[in-house]
Amino acid sequence: KFWQIFLPRRKKSNGESWNTSNCTTATCIEGKVTVTATVCPNVTLPICTNGRKPVKIYEQNGCCFHYECECVCNVWSGSNYMTFDGQMYNFQQNCSYYLVKEIISKHNLTITRSNNCDPSDSTFCPLALSVTYQSVKAVLTQVKTSGTPTNVVRSSLTGTISVCDIFCTDKIIVYRGSSFSIDLPYSLFGGNTEGQCGTCDNSQANDCRSPNGQIESCSESAGLWTLPGTSCVSPSLPSVTATPFSAVLICNYGLCSLFTPCHSFISPAPFVSSCTYEICNGGNDTCSSLEAYAAECSNAGVCIDWRSDTNGLCEHRCPNNKVYMACGPSVEPTCNDRYNRKFQADVTSSANYTQEGCFCPQGTTLFNTVYDTCVGDCRTDHPAPVSCNICTCKPDVMHY
Repeated sequence: KFWQIFLPRRKKSNGESWNTSNCTTATCIEGKVTVTATVCPNVTLPICTNGRKPVKIYEQNGCCFHYECECVCNVWSGSNYMTFDGQMYNFQQNCSYYLVKEIISKHNLTITRSNNCDPSDSTFCPLALSVTYQSVKAVLTQVKTSGTPTNVVRSSLTGTISVCDIFCTDKIIVYRGSSFSIDLPYSLFGGNTEGQCGTCDNSQANDCRSPNGQIESCSESAGLWTLPGTSCVSPSLPSVTATPFSAVLICNYGLCSLFTPCHSFISPAPFVSSCTYEICNGGNDTCSSLEAYAAECSNAGVCIDWRSDTNGLCEHRCPNNKVYMACGPSVEPTCNDRYNRKFQADVTSSANYTQEGCFCPQGTTLFNTVYDTCVGDCRTDHPAPVSCNICTCKPDVMHY
């Protein structure tokens, strides 16, 4: 047996209003319901100092909106910085620094960077990001697998890129080894960040602020955001050699011609400047600036397969069981339906977001994020179990 209980609807008071569908507002007036269109305030289109287009943010009612300038901080080649408000500077020291911390603690967000050097291998000193949000901490770095640097991540793997979603913010941190980007919502963090990424308030005037509040040059203030208890060592500068003409062509032709469809969304000027600076000062990471610009274009919805036009100079190699994709999914589908529903739905709701990386070939599926194996049939093709490991199942990942 079952029972149904019907509760009487609450009567509306005279003059009471409530939102209805199709962006209308209903009002009770002397026993009659009057429906009017929802009135939204006038909005102005801001000019963003970081050169990005303002984004449209809808209010909770889904009808009215306002514009915001995105808070995106970029670091590439390990030493080229672009603050939240678009201030460019160059800084390179071997230490641990605050990239982002809150001026007034509201969400307990802290992002730091350091060089995670391998004491047994002096040539392997990857960049590491530590992200603390509320009570959760994640470290994004690289480890060597069979002699090949591989990104370590807790949310999704694409071979070259680690994507770390900051819970409940719809924004992400993208880690690529020698470069990364931090994308925070202005509504939560606007005007309340400090560190090497500056203050996200659409003003470059205070981007290069030191911990004591003084405004200095960016290269000077950046070195003052050290984590307590860390020692800093200035890296040895490479000897300047003749710049290969092909490298100069990559900077100019690559960023100015290959990426033409993206220029109206993201200005290439800072990336051309940093690319030229790198090769003219003895750097050998010519492709890092192109990679960083390509990632920003992808974030803006313009994905370009650029590596194939660099005559092999910027080729990306994948393991034998994977294939390279310039515009692959930000979350690769797996045989785990629960994982797919959670993470793919999150990405779909936030943006049309793609990532380059190494993916399973067409006709195969990634088994899961623990066993990095591509299978032809999720129902029958299971990888060999990892022996002598104790696995712990947590809400979103498996630790072993």
